Amino acid sequence: MRTEPGWLLDEDAPGPRKPLYLRGGPGMQVDADGPALRVRRPARAAQWFPLARVARVVSSGAVAWDCEALLLCAEAGTPVVFLQRDGSVRGYLFGGDARSRDPHDLLYTRLRARLSRPGGMARYGDWREAMTRAAVRALAAQLGRRLDDEAPHRLRQALAETRRRYTGAGPAALIEGRLRGLLSGLSAELLAEVGLDAARWTKLDFDVDLAGDLVELLGWALETPMLAALEARCRGESGAPNLVEESQLLGWFEQHAPDLRRLGLDGLHHLRQWLET
Repeated sequence: MRTEPGWLLDEDAPGPRKPLYLRGGPGMQVDADGPALRVRRPARAAQWFPLARVARVVSSGAVAWDCEALLLCAEAGTPVVFLQRDGSVRGYLFGGDARSRDPHDLLYTRLRARLSRPGGMARYGDWREAMTRAAVRALAAQLGRRLDDEAPHRLRQALAETRRRYTGAGPAALIEGRLRGLLSGLSAELLAEVGLDAARWTKLDFDVDLAGDLVELLGWALETPMLAALEARCRGESGAPNLVEESQLLGWFEQHAPDLRRLGLDGLHHLRQWLET
């Protein structure tokens, strides 16, 4: 993870494209310079990030985006997620479908066809419930506990309370908010990859928050690693990340990003199959 004041680029992420994190501050500006984004801050040298190497951009806090820079991201199919400083999502830019793989075999076509039919929304809800049950089963196996009778929302509350005991209420809320923002960025990248760009989202015209649901599902996979990291930090283990520190949280998240990416794409593949039956 290469670190500079105001931005982080995960140089160690697998593949040619890396996530770019922008942490806003006074005077931070992003504009287009040829095929690259130019990031500037007062009294600091400008940095250039070719979009051919950027998988997604997570823009947090006060960042002044030039319109041409946003259009450049849209044309390259590079999603941008805009976050508040607490990690909550302000909005998404999905852009075009430059990276969608097969224009005739898209999740979008299945969603549009199925959701417009009677029972379509219920079918989508069934997929979400089935994926949640699978996530809870995986969590139970990791924890070595039986969780069959636990309601997911109550289990989430219990896990949140455990985190608060390790860090305190304020730091736990900070970690959870920032982590949700990071998951939102990864989810936006995955949705763009399977062809759900902005143009297709507007054509769906259904009350479906697939991006938010994907964030919730991926969040289950981080529950056990997060507890392990917090426990190690409390025990004073050498090298244990301090997840309250934003740069260390980003580094920890990116270590798990490849597995989250596979899990997310697998879930979207199952959704397409679910909608076909």
